[in-house]
Amino acid sequence: MQSMVIDRKTLPEPIISYIHTEKVRMFEENGNIILSPLKTNPNVNELFGMFNDGKLSSEDFIKEKILEKEMEN
Repeated sequence: MQSMVIDRKTLPEPIISYIHTEKVRMFEENGNIILSPLKTNPNVNELFGMFNDGKLSSEDFIKEKILEKEMEN
């Protein structure tokens, strides 16, 4: 099984809408062409936190918690 990594921008628009990474691994398996999204550089926010949706950075979260605590006192 031979594979190659391609840039998602080289794919047609209908396929791009399903892939949300910059790079895609393409390989053939049993006569089928398979495209698999590749995460090359994970976002730091994805590595920390349980329920991160990417809208709030770790620093902003900590600032909010400090403000909430100050408002309680």
